[in-house]
Amino acid sequence: MESLLAFLTPLSTAVIIFKPDDQAQWRVFGWNPALEGLREGSCDGLSGRQAGEFLQVEAKANAPFCQGKPLKPDEKLVIHTAFFETANGQQLRVKVKYDWLDDTTLLMWLEPFSEDVALTQAHADFVSTVSHEFRTPLTSIKGFADTLLRYGSNLDAEQQKRFINIIKHQADRLTRLVENLLTVSKLGAQKTSFSFRPIRLKGVLERIVQSVEGKLTTTRHFKISVPEDLPEVWADPDKLEQVLLNLIDNAAKYSYPDSEVTITTGLLPEDTDKIKIDVADQGVGIPKAHLPNIFNKFSRIDNPLTREVEGTGLGLYITKSLTNAMGGQISLDSEEGQGTTFTVILSVATPERQAQARMASDEENLL
Repeated sequence: MESLLAFLTPLSTAVIIFKPDDQAQWRVFGWNPALEGLREGSCDGLSGRQAGEFLQVEAKANAPFCQGKPLKPDEKLVIHTAFFETANGQQLRVKVKYDWLDDTTLLMWLEPFSEDVALTQAHADFVSTVSHEFRTPLTSIKGFADTLLRYGSNLDAEQQKRFINIIKHQADRLTRLVENLLTVSKLGAQKTSFSFRPIRLKGVLERIVQSVEGKLTTTRHFKISVPEDLPEVWADPDKLEQVLLNLIDNAAKYSYPDSEVTITTGLLPEDTDKIKIDVADQGVGIPKAHLPNIFNKFSRIDNPLTREVEGTGLGLYITKSLTNAMGGQISLDSEEGQGTTFTVILSVATPERQAQARMASDEENLL
């Protein structure tokens, strides 16, 4: 052991040594000084712990060792990413590699995950996802259209109507995908235009809930709370509707059947010049490992209700970008298995803001 530590000590890459205990549970037996640098503090608290106690594996990663599964000596372990718990409680994304020294000694190598590598991988995942997202509805549209053309005369009216509804649903899905891609492109090029005006939230929320309810195959109970004296919000109508639609649609998508989705609005207690909109569900919640990247471009979450990775990973990125561009803020509070609450804060449509907007418009018309 001393010779192994002597070999690992000068290395700049963080290394953890694991050995099995009497119950064949692999636990931390030692480490090199580079691990303390990565952890930004003492590693004494890691001694005797299992990997899954301080490494949170990302969704879809093949990491049996960090997920507490039984491990056979010399079992092949693939490289994966995870979040490493630092001394101050932060989560650092790392790349994890393994080396067997013998049947009772496993080395784990931890390297900070390069942003360049992450971006490259994200783009690759995005291209793959977008290709899949296009291919799936196109396959359905083509298949049902071919069936109607070939055998339409043999189908009764109810079957024909069902096939046409499927085609329309998949066409709508393609439309949303294209709209999201165009929005991301415009946001990146800073070509998105905004037209602010006073908006009453109640009508917008009722219209969105009606739209979301119409797409659901199982029941959700929506509850909208808007005070009668709530001022109008100052926002772009189309962009506001896109933000709220994304949040309410997600709340329904990640909720259990017959559960409640609550949309609550009101003035921000500490700043009555701001309006707060909470969208809360009683659904599956978001794993802690996903929280630091939830608003990032291409970030996707596995939906335990469908066992599928939903969408292209652009919805929440667009939601935050549009909210920020309207001078607002967005945040979330989530507990896995308990549900999630997204909070959007936007400005009140004060007379001063409306007057400034009119003056700016008049000046623009004079140019």
